Amino acid sequence: MKIAGIIAEYNPFHSGHRYHIEKTREAGATHIVAVMSPSVVQRGDVAVLDAHFRARAAVMGGADLVLELPPQYALSAARDFARAGVGIIKRLGCVSMLSFGAENDDIGALYVALEALKGGEQRIKLLMSAGLTYPQAAAKALGERAAEIIVGRNNTLALEYLRALGDSGIQPLAIKRTVEHDGEKTAGGYASASKIREILRDGGSADEFLGCSVDRSDLSFIENGERAILFRLSAMSKEDFAKTPCCGELAGRFFAASRRASGLSEFYAKVKSRNFTLARVRRATLAAALGIRLDDMFEPPYARVLALSERGAEVLRECRKTADIPIGSSLAELSEISPEAMRQADLTELSSRLRSLCRRDILGPTEYEKSGKIVRGAP
Repeated sequence: MKIAGIIAEYNPFHSGHRYHIEKTREAGATHIVAVMSPSVVQRGDVAVLDAHFRARAAVMGGADLVLELPPQYALSAARDFARAGVGIIKRLGCVSMLSFGAENDDIGALYVALEALKGGEQRIKLLMSAGLTYPQAAAKALGERAAEIIVGRNNTLALEYLRALGDSGIQPLAIKRTVEHDGEKTAGGYASASKIREILRDGGSADEFLGCSVDRSDLSFIENGERAILFRLSAMSKEDFAKTPCCGELAGRFFAASRRASGLSEFYAKVKSRNFTLARVRRATLAAALGIRLDDMFEPPYARVLALSERGAEVLRECRKTADIPIGSSLAELSEISPEAMRQADLTELSSRLRSLCRRDILGPTEYEKSGKIVRGAP
């Protein structure tokens, strides 16, 4: 048994993700574990489809076991996002490979770029504090060649996965992307997740890219819930924002914007500055709305199963012998492990409820009413 790990959002699961899984199997993986974002995602948004639906789609697309990434880390910058995902995979104790997408699939070049980044991070921060954007600061601190690898959006996470792996002995595998990250073009049955979300938002069909039909009543878009989010933000103090991950020195701007903005786009525009990306502002906005605090960034106390195949059940049996993290599918049972587990379960339910408020239709069931199930007929 050679088990590979994948950290993903599957927002939604599409043909490019299926390709990634197929290439991972071609590299020798017999079983695949995916750690997937829950009801909120790293771009600072709600997931377009329910986490359990996305997990089942991933199993039908070739994954064997899908575990949930805690929401506080799904709304984190690349380093914390990667650290939490890799941390869960490490603690399973039986994963020997980590597979990830990248714009540059040369592992050696990625490691060289990572070392350059480690050596230049302080200079990059100083240059950004002087008014340069991150790409400009990286180019000046590290040189154009290293910066070209580092600044590539999908390379950012790739580098952080390598950093998080450290000397764990887990083999990294980079798979070159089939389409440009967040690209607008479609090609050969492939489209970026952002393009697919755009099609769904406009009322079109994306079945050719998804490999299945979706329940349109379950589609969630953040603009449907922006007034609920803004109301929550308006009840926060400047100190509340200061305790929210990603807010940092922007706490004053968040507080001021929460009193004046009439929509999320206006809110983001009032908060954003030259040195802070829109993605960071969006992540911090959702983290604040969910009440995520700096002290919530503890090590994940459990791994929650969202979906699995019969091969996934084989992985779980192996994990019983090797894992040092509790694994289960019932959020109610997992929440009883520790105070941290209770807090994480509550954040999971809150993020799910927020996504439900952003649906076009009625609210769905709570996370405590859902559980991971074996998907029959998976490949």
